[in-house]
Amino acid sequence: MPEQHDPEQELGPKITSAFQDHAGAQGMETTGLAREARRRVHRRRQAMSMAAGAVLVVAAVGGVWGLLGGESPVATSHSDSASEGKAAAPAERPSQGIAPNTQSEKAGCPVQHPIQRVAAPNDVPTGTGLDLNTPVTGLSACRYSTGQGGLLGQQDFDAAVAQQVVDAIKVLPERNPDLPVFKCAPQVAKPSEAIALRFSTAAGTKEIWVVYDGCSSAGFFTGSHIYGLYSAPLKLFMTGSVRPSGGTYLSALKDW
Repeated sequence: MPEQHDPEQELGPKITSAFQDHAGAQGMETTGLAREARRRVHRRRQAMSMAAGAVLVVAAVGGVWGLLGGESPVATSHSDSASEGKAAAPAERPSQGIAPNTQSEKAGCPVQHPIQRVAAPNDVPTGTGLDLNTPVTGLSACRYSTGQGGLLGQQDFDAAVAQQVVDAIKVLPERNPDLPVFKCAPQVAKPSEAIALRFSTAAGTKEIWVVYDGCSSAGFFTGSHIYGLYSAPLKLFMTGSVRPSGGTYLSALKDW
């Protein structure tokens, strides 16, 4: 007797095979996800290890430079800007004996001065001249044109140089016999320029006028006394713009 065909007998193996295929697919998917997860964890650990290593390197370098007493080679833009500012603006140091350019406690040089207008540059106004026994605390040497040139040059000096100038003048005779004596017309007797030495004192600004050009007289004038023109005091304050290019009596001194 032939066997009867039972559809359920064929369906059983198919269902079993389908379940096995589905389970195999799930296993593969699970395996792939696990592999991807492990790969991502491995990459994250590598990144964290590199970051930690960089921090350790920076800390080590900073520690070494700190032990050596130097600045860290990792400079910020702020520190670079500050360093550039310092390099671009070095502190200026005044020359020896020349006072810094400040307006406090110094006589200064006015643009207009009586030495430009008097009939003779030795006509120091009463009360203006310096008593050479008076202590001085500073000096402004002012070179003026007696014509239309105005203030030609100026230089400030400290108390030490100011006192040296006074001490060098006070020992001079009334006239320097080595200077020539000129006979000239009044219209050419007046010098083209002269210097006003303006000293700072406890009683205010006091002056000595210096005449070295023209042909009528030469020397240091205080209004009450005349001192002959010698090169020793001139060398102390005839510097920079205060130093003239020449003069009638300067040519005769030679070593000024």
